[in-house]
Formats: sequence, C-alpha cells, structure tokens
Amino acid sequence: MGPENRAWLARWMMRDRSDPHARAFAEFAQQSIEAWKNRQYDVDRNGETALLAALAPFRPGVLFDVGANIGDWSLAAARVLPEARIHAFEITPATAATLTGNAAPFGARLAIHPFGLGDHDGAITVYVSPRDNTANSTLRDAVVISADANGRQTIEEVAARITTGDGFLDEHGISRVDFLKIDVEGAEFSVLRGFEAAFTRQAIDLVQFEYGEINLKTRDFLEDYYKFFTERGFVVGKLYPEGVIFKDYDLADEDFLGPNYIACRAERADLIAALRFPDMARYPAARANSAM
Repeated sequence: MGPENRAWLARWMMRDRSDPHARAFAEFAQQSIEAWKNRQYDVDRNGETALLAALAPFRPGVLFDVGANIGDWSLAAARVLPEARIHAFEITPATAATLTGNAAPFGARLAIHPFGLGDHDGAITVYVSPRDNTANSTLRDAVVISADANGRQTIEEVAARITTGDGFLDEHGISRVDFLKIDVEGAEFSVLRGFEAAFTRQAIDLVQFEYGEINLKTRDFLEDYYKFFTERGFVVGKLYPEGVIFKDYDLADEDFLGPNYIACRAERADLIAALRFPDMARYPAARANSAM
C-alpha cells in the first residue's frame, strides 16, 4: 500500500469513529501493531526459547529465573541447555508448589527456591489475584491491573520472604551468573539492586527483564533500564523471535508494550553477535548500534 492509499485510509477512519467498519479496522490495526512489536508471552513463540538455543554453543553454567511462576522459562532452559544449573525463584507458596512438581523430572539440575529476590532480606507481602497466578506481585498495583483486565475484583494478601541476589550467591558459593532472567511484575529494579555487588565485579553477563504497562504505575521507564545497564557496561535491546535488536534508547521505544528486553555486557561481542537480530539493517531505529 502506497503513501497515498495510507493517507486516504487514515482520512476515512477519521470521518466517523462510530462507523463499525472503521472501529473494526482500528482494532485490527492495534492488534497488528502489538503482533509486530512482539507483545507475546509464549516462550516458544516470542523468542525466549530461541534465545536459549542461541546460547547453547556457549555452554552457560548458571541461570537464574527470578519470578519463575509455574516454570515455563525454567523448563525450556532445562530442555535446551542440558548442562546448565538453573535456580528458579517463586515467591508465592502455592505457585512454588506447582513449580516444584513441574520441575521434578529434571532433578537437582533445576533447583526450586520458594522465596523471592529483592533489595533486602526479610518478610514481605505478596498480592495475589485468584485464578491468575501470572499476576502475583509484591506491588499491589501490578495485580490491580491484571485483575481489572480479567474482570476480577478480589485481591488476596499472602505472607512471603525475600533475600538479595548477592546474599544468595554468597550463601551458595556461586561466583557468577551466566544468565539472569527477571519477571517479577513491576519489582524488577528491587531485584537488580540486590545484585549490585555481582554487577560491580562483572559477574553477570546477560540479563532478561520485562517491561510493560505496569511501568506506568511504578514510574520505572524503559529509559531507566537503559540508564541502569549502560552505566554498568551493558548494551540493551528488545527480544524478537528472530533475535535481539540491540540499539540506543529512543523516546519512541517507550510504548509500554514490552514484553522482554535483553541486556548483555558490551565486552561480550561473541554473545551479542550470536543473539542479535540477523537483519537489523532493515530497521532504521536499530542502525545506530548495528555494528556491535
């Protein structure tokens, strides 16, 4: 469709917003944008499993899944990376019990920890939306967003505990983490701050974090993630099924669609090359860092 056709279509849509055809087309356009921007949570379709496969030649030894839920990512990692040791953290007791059952076939290689990671040690309250364990969070606003979207009003409070990532590493004698994956419904920066010593000694090579609508509530924007990671020597990019588009931050990226971004130590040119979107030259916004 050429520019003139697109302009005509835009004018047609603006004439009458009550027109059912215009409304249907607008909804289709919105869904198309979300699909194009990879607003997809299935690990086998959104690039998460593909990224793990791309890591296989590097034989990563230690992976952390913080906010593991029932284990979709951890189970994929255990299948794709049979030599890796995976530590899965799930703060909600009932969900951790399900995770433990799902992880059983992998034995000790997939260790389940029924607590969370954060920026301090101690007790904490987890907010839970019944029948929707993907929204469990230490931030009530995160659960409110999910509950509203699913037509549920009840939010329960559950007692739980957290410790810092640095404390866990020290306690278990773990010197480095090859891949740190974080999905904690808005509390990502709390987890990241808990690994400050590990970041300082450059003991973490790769981080996956989630960004989306909840960041409107937490006021932790994509720009804040870029600042955090670039100050620590990382490059950042969004994950797609084809790979990661590593690029500089641009205000246009602040779309709150997410879901997954990757931060990699800039000095790991081998990892960046293996994980990078294979045809970045087609995407002008990505060209700034296409030579990484």
